[in-house]
Amino acid sequence: MSINTRDDPSPTSSRRRFLIQAVGVTAAGLALGGGAAWAKGRADEAAAAEAAVADLQAQLAAASNAGAVLDVSAATLQQQLAALQSQLAATSSQNAQLAAALSSSQKEATDVKGLLAAAQEQLTAAHDQLGKFKTLIGLYDQLEGIGLDTLVRDGLAALAAGLATVLGWTSLLNDGVQLAQVLIDNFEKLLPDFHAAMTWLGAQIVNFKLGLYAVETAAKRTIAEALNGLTEVFGGFVNFVLDHLPFNIGENVRTTLTATQTLLVAVDTAAADMSGQVLDKITKYVNEGPQSWQRTLITPLRNKLLSPATQLLGALGEANTTFTAALSDPATAALESRAQVRAKIEALRTAHQI
Repeated sequence: MSINTRDDPSPTSSRRRFLIQAVGVTAAGLALGGGAAWAKGRADEAAAAEAAVADLQAQLAAASNAGAVLDVSAATLQQQLAALQSQLAATSSQNAQLAAALSSSQKEATDVKGLLAAAQEQLTAAHDQLGKFKTLIGLYDQLEGIGLDTLVRDGLAALAAGLATVLGWTSLLNDGVQLAQVLIDNFEKLLPDFHAAMTWLGAQIVNFKLGLYAVETAAKRTIAEALNGLTEVFGGFVNFVLDHLPFNIGENVRTTLTATQTLLVAVDTAAADMSGQVLDKITKYVNEGPQSWQRTLITPLRNKLLSPATQLLGALGEANTTFTAALSDPATAALESRAQVRAKIEALRTAHQI
């Protein structure tokens, strides 16, 4: 049986080719040894050849056994190699997966780092904002420490008490205004009477003066002397009458004429005094001039006292209504709401130790 070891690439044929070469080499060595032993004799050639053949057979059997072992080992190695290749493929796939997972993990790590940096920035901003909030809370505490609520409450109470006191006097003030209005109306009604009285008095003074002037003129014409003044003229008239009376009756007549002269002088003086002390001083207040009581007293009292007082009474009532509806009640409600919120804030601080 010929063994073709050139075209068989399997491991078994390689081992066989190795054994054949080894046998060839051994045979060549034996040939060389036989050539060397040729001189010794051909007798030993057969024994040596048999020993060599037995040895070669033993070697061939050992080689066959070794080849079988090698075949088994090669099959095992092939199986192990296939298993290793499968494991290598699995490992390569796992490596690819691990590489993809590592790349994804690195990307995620990068993203996490970015998120962590952003979170750190937000945390820093939150700390800054927290500091501002603490400062704001401190300012709020200072604001609450001012006691504005107490001041407002006390101020509202004081203002309400003041308004109540003022409103308590409004009825008296209203009665006084109405009484003053009645008095001024009555006084205004008397002004025409005052004016008529002053007109009459002026006319009487004029009549007195005209009568006295007539007496003075008549007496002057009787005595035919150039005297001036009622006293001088009437005195001369008395002397003239006495000088012309008969029977020595002049003393009684002198007494009568002297009394008449005194009366006429007194009337003249009274007429002059009434004109200067009464008529001139009162007429300007009861007529319609710039110094009349109508312009300087009644109209100012009505326009600047009674009318503002009446408006003040109405304004006080409206002010009290406005104070109650627009300030006192809303402010009181707001203060109560603030007190409730303040109580909630204190409870929250106590619960969270803020």
